[in-house]
Amino acid sequence: MRKSAWISVCCLSWVLAFGALAKTPDGKPPSQETICDNEEGAAYGLCVAYCEAMDCLDPNQHASDQGCQSVKNNFEKKTGRPLPCTVVCSCPGLNDLSAQITAGVVTVQQCVMVEGTLFLQTSSGPFTIGGNGPQEHCGPDGEPSPAPLPPNDSLACRIAIRKAVEARGGVCVFPE
Repeated sequence: MRKSAWISVCCLSWVLAFGALAKTPDGKPPSQETICDNEEGAAYGLCVAYCEAMDCLDPNQHASDQGCQSVKNNFEKKTGRPLPCTVVCSCPGLNDLSAQITAGVVTVQQCVMVEGTLFLQTSSGPFTIGGNGPQEHCGPDGEPSPAPLPPNDSLACRIAIRKAVEARGGVCVFPE
């Protein structure tokens, strides 16, 4: 129990230190990242430490491999599941769309994120990613999926699309 509390305190220290510096290896301060938004309590703190502040998946991470592994193990022990930033989008259609946006084959005219749903207007038509219903383009041959995606998988898909938009110089707007 003491070790777990110590790790949480260390993680919180990292989060505060990197939040104050506002420079992480990926160039985005944790306050602008959304990968951990579905987490609560200690899981949120550990997620922010691993995925955002320490950027443990970045080649230029700001922590030792042992530190990253310790935070990852603690998160998985507390939640029984992997960190959201280690989950990949399982929708073939959305992975294709992400690759097409990155390659410049599909142009994004508008990208808006509202309460866990990403709305895109592209040269190939509109896309809605997230929400509570079956996910567009996740089933066989690009059809809607038969059931909603788990929240972390849906989040991984939204982040993959958002990163593709940003890689082409676009911006996803988060209206207040």
